[in-house]
Amino acid sequence: MPRIAGTALLSGHGDLESTVTALDGGNGDPAPLLGDPLTAALHVARAALSGDSPDQVILATTKGDLPRWRADLRASTGTGAGGPAWLASHIAAAFACPGFAVSAACASGPLALGVAARGILARRWRRVLVIGADRIDDFISEGFAALRAIDPARCRPFDAHRAGLRLGELVAAVVLETAEIRDGLFLQGWAGGMDANHLTGPTRDGSGLARTLHAALARAAAAQPALVIAHGTGTRYNDDSESLAYRSVCPATPVTAFKGLLGHSLGACGIAEFALASVIRRRGRTPGCANLQQAGCAGAITVLPPGVHTLAAGPLLLANAGFGGLNGAVVLGDLPAKPSSSTTTPRRASWVRLDGRGWRRERADGSAENGTWNEPGEGDTLPRLSARCVLGHVDATWGRMDLSCRALVALGHLLGPLPSASAIVLATASGSAASDRLHDQAVGVGAVDPQRFPYTLPTTPIGEASIRLGVRGPGFSVHGADPQAVRELVYDLLRDGIPGVLVAWIEADRPPHTAHAEWWTG
Repeated sequence: MPRIAGTALLSGHGDLESTVTALDGGNGDPAPLLGDPLTAALHVARAALSGDSPDQVILATTKGDLPRWRADLRASTGTGAGGPAWLASHIAAAFACPGFAVSAACASGPLALGVAARGILARRWRRVLVIGADRIDDFISEGFAALRAIDPARCRPFDAHRAGLRLGELVAAVVLETAEIRDGLFLQGWAGGMDANHLTGPTRDGSGLARTLHAALARAAAAQPALVIAHGTGTRYNDDSESLAYRSVCPATPVTAFKGLLGHSLGACGIAEFALASVIRRRGRTPGCANLQQAGCAGAITVLPPGVHTLAAGPLLLANAGFGGLNGAVVLGDLPAKPSSSTTTPRRASWVRLDGRGWRRERADGSAENGTWNEPGEGDTLPRLSARCVLGHVDATWGRMDLSCRALVALGHLLGPLPSASAIVLATASGSAASDRLHDQAVGVGAVDPQRFPYTLPTTPIGEASIRLGVRGPGFSVHGADPQAVRELVYDLLRDGIPGVLVAWIEADRPPHTAHAEWWTG
């Protein structure tokens, strides 16, 4: 356990089987967008469940239902409609069970699957429905265009002449359940990690992703996979970095990628690729890399050309990477995952809270410290949190960060120094709403700022904190989970071998602002 009890997918090419058939064809462009993600998610969820009932829903998403979220941002009293927490709660309500969202930018899928797997192994959940969904509009497309990351012709992952990504929409579902039987397919391994390197670019040598791949394979007790299903966005730097990671970790393993035909579906892509992998593993044949004409990237890897290829026996390794240097990997195979042998007892070692006047830090031994800001905020707002206030010196890149980023870096700085393999978990409802509102206005007048666009992700604070604190463990944000549920995720990470977890609750859009964090160790 956890066993894969069901999968389903809806793309512009049709259902799961129809989408695999389209991939077998090998060439083409992303199909038309799907529309309302809630309707599509419920349809796909019911197909994957086949009449069963989940006891937990986890939504893997980057932004949720963007058109609805943008309309809510423009309202004078925003309710959070359309955001990750809203979409997760509406899906969960249809099945009368709890639900929350896990966001790790474009690596949301494998991180969400890891959260589900840990909860199942902890016997907190019996059957988990993991949904991947994101609705795309010009909020996203104009942002990527400003970064010059879109190929005007077509997406060509790992091709020598690749020039960028193409966006696409799909919704996918995976049902994981606890099972004592050893028959079937299993989520055999999982891992997350951060580059701690750059906000929008991966490590050039692929070392950040390579660490995550090694960890996932070690968790699965698998030396070499039979196939790598790559993130494969078609951008110059992403594909080069990925290829170097695969060359380092599994040089003899063939590689394929699906975004050339399906488009980049943001946080949904990892769940979709996992659902597709289940079909591929069962039938023993895989589609090659869509739209590939002439392979050419920095790492010497074997990229499968378009068409259908016989698959060797063994597990499949899937990888995704997102802005902020967030990486995730999962292993799909026919062996159950082994429960962790860790006897770790989670311990809250220290905690800190920020307000407009200053900060207060407390430790488990009862000691406490207080500090004040030299540029205090007013009322129930946070202060500006300048670099001089937080770090004690001027930082030339500090001004690009929004208040959520500054608050998380301040919390981590006050609780640090942190071990490099630590994890960061951010719980938030408003997320990046303040930056979203400014970007939305810029899209409306055709004046998109490429430096602001990366700050429209609710996980950007995690990326900034990982870079500035040197933290390289798993990183993700949680939306719609109560504090105790968030702490249970922290306990799971510690029992899975993570040395420490910085967990923070931050709301920095509209007053009352809140920012507090806890440092947990084993």
